[in-house]
Amino acid sequence: MRNADEISELLRPLARVEPGQPDGHASGAGARALLTSITILEPERARRYGLPRRGPRRLVPVLAAAVVLAAGIVVGPSLLENGGGAATSYANSAVEIHREGDQYVARIKDPFADYGRYTEAFRAVGLNVDLRPVPVSPGAVGKTLGMVITGKDSLDPDLDPSGPRFGGVALSVETAPRGCHPGRSSHCVMVMRIPAGFAGGVNVRLGRQAKPGEEYANFDAALAPGEMFAGVRLRDGRSVDDMLAEARKRELAAVFSLIRTDEETGGLSFEPLPADRVGRGWIVWHAWQVKAGVIRLLVTPERLPENPFHNGSAPPPAS
Repeated sequence: MRNADEISELLRPLARVEPGQPDGHASGAGARALLTSITILEPERARRYGLPRRGPRRLVPVLAAAVVLAAGIVVGPSLLENGGGAATSYANSAVEIHREGDQYVARIKDPFADYGRYTEAFRAVGLNVDLRPVPVSPGAVGKTLGMVITGKDSLDPDLDPSGPRFGGVALSVETAPRGCHPGRSSHCVMVMRIPAGFAGGVNVRLGRQAKPGEEYANFDAALAPGEMFAGVRLRDGRSVDDMLAEARKRELAAVFSLIRTDEETGGLSFEPLPADRVGRGWIVWHAWQVKAGVIRLLVTPERLPENPFHNGSAPPPAS
C-alpha cells in the first residue's frame, strides 16, 4: 500500500489550475545580505524580471479535498469558508497554513523539502507565494536572504521597519521559538505571516540549516558579524600569508580564486586556483564562505590601485 506522501505526489498535479512551477526567483543580490532584503516591483516590471504574475490562485474544491484527504489530513468546513473557492487552511508533509485573524500563518515543518510543496500549500489558500529555503551558515538560519514583492499599490505606503504591511498587517518571516535553528531541532519551525487580503505576489529566499557538506547560499557574508571571517578587514587588501594565518586561527581550510577584471566593462570574474599556484605575497581582497569549515580567498598576484569590491565593479561585501 502506498504511503500518504506517495499518494500526495501522485495527486498533486490535480491541485493546480495552472500547470508547472513558477519560475520567479528572489533577487540574486539578496544572497549578499544577512538581514531582510525587500524589493517592491510594479506588475509590469515584475513580468520583465520573469516573476510570477498576480492573479487568482484557486483550487477546484473537489480536487483540493481529494488531495488533502489522500495525504491523511482531515479538513473540515473551513475549506470553503473564504467564499472564493480556496481553502482557509491546508497542510502537507512540508508545511501547514492556517487563517489566524487577519493573517495566514505558514509553519514550515520540513525546511529540506522541495519548494514545490510550499507552493502547493500557498496556492491552496489563494496566496501567490514562492518560498524557497536555501542552505546558509548557522548565523543566517531563519533569516530572509531576499524578498521580492509584486503589486506595490497593494501595500501600505509607509514601509514599517519590521517589514512591509498591508492594511496595517505585517508580512513577516521568523523562527519559532525565536532564534532557533530549523532543521537542527524538531521543535523549531520557520513561520511566515501573510496578510489575508494581500493579492500581490511574494518571492522569498529563506535561510535554512545546511546539510553536511552543502554549500552556503549566503557565501558573500563571510565578513559580517557572526560569520566565518567576522572582524576581518580587507578594504585595503592583505597578504595571502597573513590571511592563511587568520584562517588557521579560526580552524578554517582555505581555497582560492583569482580575480579577473574586464577591461571594457570593469566587471569581475573569478577563476578557481589550486593552492600551489598562489604566492604567499599575493593580495587577498575579499573572502567568501563556501561551506562549514571552508573559506574562499579572492586574490590577485599584485596589489591593485584599489579594492575592486569597493570601486563599483561589484557590490561591496556584507560587513
